[in-house]
Amino acid sequence: MGSKSRERFAEWDDERYSVDIERFDEQHKRLFGLLNDLHAAMDEGHSEEKVGDILRELERYTDYHFGDEEEFMQDCGYAMDCADCFYNHRETHEEFADRVTELREKHENGEYITMEVLTFVRDWLDSHIGATDVDQSYSQYYSEELTDYEYSPGQLRQHRRADDSIASDAAGADQTDTDATASEYSVTVNSEIHDGGELTVPDEPMAAWFETLADTHGTRTAAFVEADDEYVSKSFDELYDRARSVAGGLLATDLRPGDRVAIVAKASYEWSVVDLACHLAGFVSVPVYPQLDDERIAEILSSLAVDGLVSEVETAVEIEETAGTVVQIDDLPTTEPRALPGFEADPDDVTTIVFDASRPDDHSGCALTHRNLRAGVAMLREELPLDPGQTGTALLPLAHVYQRVATYYLWGAGSGVAYLGVDDVTDDLGTVKPDVLVGSPHVYQELYGDLQDRIGDLGWMKRKLAGRVASYGRGIVDGSGTPLKYKAANRVVFGPLRDEFGLDEIEYALCGTGRLDDHLVYFFRGLGVPVSEIHGPIESTGVGALNSASAYVPGAVGRPMPGTEFAISEDGEVLLRGPNVMTGYLDEHMTAYAIRDGWLMTGDTGRFDTADNLQVDDD
Repeated sequence: MGSKSRERFAEWDDERYSVDIERFDEQHKRLFGLLNDLHAAMDEGHSEEKVGDILRELERYTDYHFGDEEEFMQDCGYAMDCADCFYNHRETHEEFADRVTELREKHENGEYITMEVLTFVRDWLDSHIGATDVDQSYSQYYSEELTDYEYSPGQLRQHRRADDSIASDAAGADQTDTDATASEYSVTVNSEIHDGGELTVPDEPMAAWFETLADTHGTRTAAFVEADDEYVSKSFDELYDRARSVAGGLLATDLRPGDRVAIVAKASYEWSVVDLACHLAGFVSVPVYPQLDDERIAEILSSLAVDGLVSEVETAVEIEETAGTVVQIDDLPTTEPRALPGFEADPDDVTTIVFDASRPDDHSGCALTHRNLRAGVAMLREELPLDPGQTGTALLPLAHVYQRVATYYLWGAGSGVAYLGVDDVTDDLGTVKPDVLVGSPHVYQELYGDLQDRIGDLGWMKRKLAGRVASYGRGIVDGSGTPLKYKAANRVVFGPLRDEFGLDEIEYALCGTGRLDDHLVYFFRGLGVPVSEIHGPIESTGVGALNSASAYVPGAVGRPMPGTEFAISEDGEVLLRGPNVMTGYLDEHMTAYAIRDGWLMTGDTGRFDTADNLQVDDD
């Protein structure tokens, strides 16, 4: 939902709109929230990319809500008892869904969406939800005719646009016949299947994995933590013992194995302690971005009915009120555990629920298992081998599964993780001098700006040598090589800059969560920083394809990583499957829509080139 201070374009009114069915009231409110977000993004002049993201989410969620509502009407008997009402209702759904799709397509084609069109969408929602002969009609049927009925979503999973036999059912067929017409979503693969080769994923839970790491690496550094303007090291033994005692402390509260424990805090060493403690105690962690507004965080935690919350001191009261047990991350309870249930977990048990902060008002939650996380780590280790004793970074929010899995990857190699401050990244990198930079497009854009400022302070001759850095990088990427003067530029300018910015030890410079602009890739390659791009949605633990520095292809997102398979559907959508792909969303209908015949529908469109590189269309 939008910020509290934002004037609402579409205002929810319980008295007018409530259908007295909590599930559908919440879905209707989310539609209102998306419309408000879209209005605000247009009114405040946000980027076209932001507007496009909201339109795509509005289209997706509209399809989901209408499907869920129609399934309810069929399942409870309303579609038979009032077939005309159901058909009319469904036709209005079709018309509105088509209008939303039209809006999205117009935006993608560069056409301007007027506020008049947005007003039409708002008025449609008002009349559809509030009118007595539409949504209020099934609400009345539910309250008057159904006393002991309880809706179980996902039983029919019937696509709202598919042909069905409701008309013949209304003429005399019973509900069993209606169920027989239902079908799962399916997908047609319209390309070769591209795979990344074999991958071995250990068949054990995360708790057993980290205990083994502590036994193996013991006194090696697992973390670098800022204290009094310097970084102190924490060993694997210290990290494991700390996580173990916190797990015992949390189990000594009202929390029990299997409970959902939200983590609303900035990335830090203690954040990772809580994360590992959840694995050891057998909790299901729910990491949430603390940067989200308080209203949205509270809605997410409420919708998941979390049992516990690890919070920062400044966390809003309304957030803390969503959980029965609240502890502060700066004052974690500790005690010697009598038992650690996490060791008894099945590898296919859900161990964490993650969210994509880029999806407006997304409360659905993506359920990842121990096996999913272990697979993501194994894929990175297979493609990016690393020696023990090296150092990587935690610059991004640990609520993002890409940074979290990258942290596990570093630990899995016996390497340390430096938890860097977000305000002085350049200074911190210069202090830590990492071997692995775990970044995002934003991180590289910030670094680029700082480097350009520093180049601007150089003398004219060095500035001239540095001025062709992107051109040199292009030659490295396309294989055409560099001129002789590149050696001089590298010795006189680029080498000292790498040393000053802490980039001189970089073995892998990773970019996830989005693609880098080609110019930035060329700039960093010319500077001597080997950037590799990792592509994968949160549903696949943030990994899936790799565009490695050693074989970088401009415009591509990379080749399939070990254990994964990619294909293209008949509609051009990129399909993905592998042991790193989620069990599903918390919502069964969304799961049925997103995972078809074992394939994850990524939402991207694209194609493969002749060298097996995946090309994804820009949004």
